[in-house]
Amino acid sequence: MIRDILGKEILRNLLSLRFALAMLLSLALFTANSLVFVHQYRQEAQEYWRHTNENLAEFSARAEQLNKLAFYQQKLWKRPRALALCASGSEKYLPPFFVADVFRVDLRALENQGNFLLPIYSDVDWVFIISTLFSFVAIAFTYDAFSGEKQAGTLRLTLSHSVPRNAVFLGKYLGALVSLGMPLFAGLIVSLIIVVTSGVLPVATSQWGGILTIAVLSVAYLSLFVLVGLFVSSRTAHPATGIVILLSVWVTFVLLIPSLGRILSDTYHKSPSLTDFYRRVVETKNQIHADMQAGKYGENAFEAWPDRDHPGNNPPAAARFWSAFVESVDRIHDDQHHRMLAQARAGRRIARVSPVAIYQQASETIAGTGVERYARLYRQIRDYQDALKAFILEQDAENPNSLHLLFPFNYAVEHWEAISKRPVDFDAVPKFQERDLALGASLRLAILDIGLLILFNLVFFAAAFVSFLRYDVR
Repeated sequence: MIRDILGKEILRNLLSLRFALAMLLSLALFTANSLVFVHQYRQEAQEYWRHTNENLAEFSARAEQLNKLAFYQQKLWKRPRALALCASGSEKYLPPFFVADVFRVDLRALENQGNFLLPIYSDVDWVFIISTLFSFVAIAFTYDAFSGEKQAGTLRLTLSHSVPRNAVFLGKYLGALVSLGMPLFAGLIVSLIIVVTSGVLPVATSQWGGILTIAVLSVAYLSLFVLVGLFVSSRTAHPATGIVILLSVWVTFVLLIPSLGRILSDTYHKSPSLTDFYRRVVETKNQIHADMQAGKYGENAFEAWPDRDHPGNNPPAAARFWSAFVESVDRIHDDQHHRMLAQARAGRRIARVSPVAIYQQASETIAGTGVERYARLYRQIRDYQDALKAFILEQDAENPNSLHLLFPFNYAVEHWEAISKRPVDFDAVPKFQERDLALGASLRLAILDIGLLILFNLVFFAAAFVSFLRYDVR
């Protein structure tokens, strides 16, 4: 019985104008998206490897003296992500690189007065196409599922032949989902063919698990809109009423709530402005200087005579002063980063009221892009900074002529040999490399969003099913 109704629904959708338009739009959008992505990815990959090789070449040249490794400010670039094709996470709005040495990590893009972790615009990727176009198509397939047949009198005729209502409901649900899946997977397959044949995404890549997961999430997301359409159709007597209600729901879920999350977080959870940031930096520097003049770090902490044995020099005091100076500014950068991140996360939590935001955030987590990828990269750079510092201290300990004082004052290194100037084996020097999460770890991080998406489906399935059981078909 369900099979007959399913076949009828699929055939009805296949012969409709809305299916033809959905197929054409899907193929056009996914093709255009893939071609643009391939072009941009190649450019980004070339830039990434060029800058990374330049950085390594400069870093290698400084291995002639250990102290130069410590003071070299590396530019650590973000590696372009192939899965940004599926969920870009607004990567292009995030800083492309970090600047770091063993003393500090600079927060980039502070010339922007706003929080760059709260991008205004979304990139056109799989998630954008599916969350906007296909959610609308799901509504177009279901707004008249029950009310249209009621108006035509066919629903009453069907149920008069002892056809169970649950069979009718499941047939229409599965029929709409299968009909929706045809243009969806046609577009996804075309997109993957373009990307794979371009060489951007190798056939043997381990990222296929992430692609498959995002495809499954997409089906679950569209299933939700199918159920919303069935629910509204089972609560209205006329298709015209249903389409008005569903359009209002679509605008609320797809446009209003995601935007509201950003607006509310920017209003009530605002991170410090650029002016406040620089004011804190200046105040902190002034306080450190005042503490130095008050003798907090020891006598002659600011003196720097060329002869390190000069009685006016006090290398340990100088080390305490300059370390406190740079560490205090670094802490302000770190605090600014965490506040911006907290603001972005607050906006994402607010937006989780909408299934669109849930789907987007889950897909970004699986793809390894967006805000959480940025936060993870920042933590990895901090860990690398500690590892490089530990290596330099270990190498420095082997030089008896060194003062073994690693602090950010290059004059002290050049004239006092505060740390060793001996050459080191560059192959032994720690190099930064971004570590990607395995699919299992990504799934664990996305478990809340995946669970919420499943919960939304269960709630609307129950609501639509119960509503149809009580639907007056006369």
